[in-house]
Amino acid sequence: MEIARDRRAGAKRIGELLVAAGVIRQEVLAEALQIAKKSSTPVGRVLLTIGELSERDLLAAIEIQSMLRENLISNEFGIRALSICITSKVPLEEAFRRLGFKAPAEREVLATGELGEMLIAAGIITKPVLEECLRQSEENNLPLGRCLVLARAVSSNLLTSALTAQVLVRDGKITYDQAVAGLQAAYRKQQTIEVSLSESGALRVQQEDKSVKVGDLLTKAGLVSESDKVSAIEKGLVENIPVGQVFVQLGMVSPTVLDEALKLQRQVNEGTVSILQAAEILRQANTRGVPVDVVMNEKSNKTQEADNLNRMMALIKKAELIGPTEMQRAEVLARDLKMSLGEIIISKDLMSNKLIEATQQAKKLIDDGIVSEAHGIKILTFCKRSGVIFNEALKSVPPDLEHEDLDDVEINEDKEENKGGFLGGIFGMFKKK
Repeated sequence: MEIARDRRAGAKRIGELLVAAGVIRQEVLAEALQIAKKSSTPVGRVLLTIGELSERDLLAAIEIQSMLRENLISNEFGIRALSICITSKVPLEEAFRRLGFKAPAEREVLATGELGEMLIAAGIITKPVLEECLRQSEENNLPLGRCLVLARAVSSNLLTSALTAQVLVRDGKITYDQAVAGLQAAYRKQQTIEVSLSESGALRVQQEDKSVKVGDLLTKAGLVSESDKVSAIEKGLVENIPVGQVFVQLGMVSPTVLDEALKLQRQVNEGTVSILQAAEILRQANTRGVPVDVVMNEKSNKTQEADNLNRMMALIKKAELIGPTEMQRAEVLARDLKMSLGEIIISKDLMSNKLIEATQQAKKLIDDGIVSEAHGIKILTFCKRSGVIFNEALKSVPPDLEHEDLDDVEINEDKEENKGGFLGGIFGMFKKK
């Protein structure tokens, strides 16, 4: 049966697929789309939350959408398969079978290919199973790996390990025999190929941890699904082209997004940012439609602000610019999230910009020996209570004022007062500098 025709309309969205398959009503989708927009949640997850879909139904819809996006099946076939899968409560591979997915038994056996050879050598699949999946692959224009998963010959995780092993062999990082042994261990212990290779000494994982593959980066950023990534890797291996180029060819990402991902990949490999940081930067940049440099500059500025606050933390605590309860909560958050107190203060907006600026000015005067720490604390306390800027508080709070009398202080707006006495000396120092 030919299922690769009639693709001119392109792949549908999850909601459209579910409506076309008769799984949900159009009005339900409209409501879910509104909720998704307001909550920045994928519509599929919204439908799951409001009870219109099961987890199994959603995964089937995502799988069909992925195959449509890769131009592997027609919209008509995908919709029919999804409808059978959900309404009849059968696995997706059974729905495919009912629609004639399996190739004729008399078809000539095809060559095994590199992926199949490795899986057979590792004792994970048999030759008859591989031949059947190869028939399905050719008949339906599907990647062999996807056919193996649909036939439940291998799991998605094991397929990822097998493809990773192929890449490592081609890159010269491990031998073919090491790949087979690592794949056997990954299958037996239900772990990744990287862990298996590390245990055998064939691969140093600590070195691998410093780098990231572009497909993993796009997946962690939520721009490409796991199944899309696996299919792209397999296609890239078969056709011997970079996986990033495959993503663009299949319309999974734009050339611009790929360029930005590659830029972040280089920075991860150089140790400038972590993998998680790079994924979050890429996600934000894509969501906002701005270059990754814009997001990185914003994060750099916030990092500098946080470092500045951390240097002033002793003064902030002594002046109680953040209430004891709020400060305690901030310290707990910082410990739990493995962040600095300064980062928590900025993210939770616990201090106004005016108060942060006042603290900076007070610390400079204290460090330069112009005012005592006790006087600086009184000035900052007055800034917090009155909301005035630092210079106005400096004019209004003399060094000998008792702390309990701060509430009675009137703001001194006499601009001429800085000509003599204590304040005159301070402002004179500013002018000299």
